[in-house]
Amino acid sequence: MTQDFFLSVLSSNSTKRESKTYIQRFRPTIPLSSGGPKSRSEPQPPKDTYYDPTQGSRPGVNLGSLYLPVHSVDQSPVFTQKVDSQGGFPLPTDNLRVAIVKIRALTDVDDSTLVDIARTLSQLGKLGLESLVVIDSTINSGSVPTRKQLASDGDRLAVAIDSVEGARSRRLNDIIGIRKSADEVMASVRIRDKYHVTSPNLLIAPLQRGQIPVILPVACDDESQISSIIQSDDVVLALVRELTGLNTPLGSSVDPRSSVERFKKTQQTISVDRIIVLDNLGGIPAEDRASGAHVFVNLEQEFDSIASFLLSEDVGTSKSAGRSQSQAHLGNLRLAKDALSLLPPSSSALLTTPEEAANRRKLMGISSSPGVGTRRQKNPLIHNLLTDKPVFSSSLPTGRLQPSPLQQQTATTPQPLLSSQMTTFIKRGMPLTILPNPETHPWVPPKGSQGSLSLKDSRVDLSRLIDLIEDSFDRKLDVEHYLSRIENRIAGIIIAGEYEGGALLTWEMPPHLEHSQSEEIEPQRLVPYLDKFAVLKRSQGTGGVADIVFKAMVRDCFPHGVCWRSRRNNPVNKWYFERARGTWKIPSANWTMFWTTEQAAVDRQLFQDYESVCRQVEPSWADKTGVID
Repeated sequence: MTQDFFLSVLSSNSTKRESKTYIQRFRPTIPLSSGGPKSRSEPQPPKDTYYDPTQGSRPGVNLGSLYLPVHSVDQSPVFTQKVDSQGGFPLPTDNLRVAIVKIRALTDVDDSTLVDIARTLSQLGKLGLESLVVIDSTINSGSVPTRKQLASDGDRLAVAIDSVEGARSRRLNDIIGIRKSADEVMASVRIRDKYHVTSPNLLIAPLQRGQIPVILPVACDDESQISSIIQSDDVVLALVRELTGLNTPLGSSVDPRSSVERFKKTQQTISVDRIIVLDNLGGIPAEDRASGAHVFVNLEQEFDSIASFLLSEDVGTSKSAGRSQSQAHLGNLRLAKDALSLLPPSSSALLTTPEEAANRRKLMGISSSPGVGTRRQKNPLIHNLLTDKPVFSSSLPTGRLQPSPLQQQTATTPQPLLSSQMTTFIKRGMPLTILPNPETHPWVPPKGSQGSLSLKDSRVDLSRLIDLIEDSFDRKLDVEHYLSRIENRIAGIIIAGEYEGGALLTWEMPPHLEHSQSEEIEPQRLVPYLDKFAVLKRSQGTGGVADIVFKAMVRDCFPHGVCWRSRRNNPVNKWYFERARGTWKIPSANWTMFWTTEQAAVDRQLFQDYESVCRQVEPSWADKTGVID
């Protein structure tokens, strides 16, 4: 185990909750000594294995002090309404977990970067995620390489892997076949395709031995036995179908029962957890990030809009280069969508650059002085494996991801983009329902006394919404009082998935204006207020549900700003602090006020309106006791 590896892991900022989830899903092969990796067939040590902060040890692999509580890591803000009191790390399952890695334009990757990429893949294997690599069949010039060029790229990668201590490569040739076209089925989910794996054992055996298979995008026709270069995306999808047990040809001769048994057996022994694309272009360009990529993509919600943006915009320095890059980005996005549609919701895709995967940019910041913040650059692949999250939260304001003013003033060279701006984390995700739809009915202050939405609307499942609020806050709601309070005030509702998370927002009249002698109060004085922000306990801190809801609120619903309050001792406040433009501890009250409005801190009238609303909104909890607010 090298020092670089420990530093990469320790700088991943995984919290205790994330560490539990990681160890439950993966069985790392980190040896106790500094020797090479142990064979999967070797017996495991009987004790001193998985670190358990409450019970000492459990059977498995020694992680040493890898997950010892580190203050700065353990306090990393996550959205959770309640402190996690569960102790210990659950045992992981014993099935083989795999990442399928596609490297685009490998010819343009220099040898030293290639070795560092190989080292990262080896580290993933030690952490329980075995990799197999597909070499892309295009180069940056847009031309298709020859078989000789592909073979040369495969040899370079194999040599790089073999040069890493404890890592071994395995070149796999002619394992992709082409079925006759009659077996093709047109569908939105590519469960069937003419490309398939012809020798499953040749693919799986090296993975079980801890080797890294290297596969060229070459396929052999099942009938004519003529081989040809194909798209690497087709190879990736063929591998996904094989490793998920879906590689069953159509035809009356196929026994459905044997296909079902094969599917079940594969699901129990192998799982594809990651689709990783290493591309010099990096992650998917974001419309709201001038020089960066999407941090996180929720495919169920965002695929169509991102695809439309890439088809309509030129992403590049010249018009022709922009079209080419847009098509490459769109191809990567479609590959992630097609692959994840065949995989469980827990699987994900990661798009980043070879340099990021190699972790070549070692330091962030420009000074080693205390307080300036020089620290090691995170490896997005390692971080993502340990946390199942992007390096930075997608709901953070874009300005928080830029180099600090001190860094910009004292740096002798232009500051590079952070890995979060070059890496995109993708999940199948969940649909997002916003009522009313801000694209057709913008959320603006109502002109009359009536709000535009009611919780009695047939589109709202009131019982599930109440269950969500009560589960998230772990308190019973006084439903009658709550419905009465927000009646005719609702600005809109955001619902993630099947009521896994949500937000209810209202238009609030500042109390000092409610009894105003003026006949009509300007609608602009109504305060956009986040009345309830809730995430089911099982989804808090993981899955990105809170990020999805919060980002929709500040980007689509209230782009000009919104305010809310939270009890001063609420554990979620750390998460709120990172996303708010400003905060204020309301005097003589147990509330902290937050806002995202740009001018709230300097506009005295606006600030007073915000504070008066946050101070006076009456809670609607059934217990009427507990924290005195």
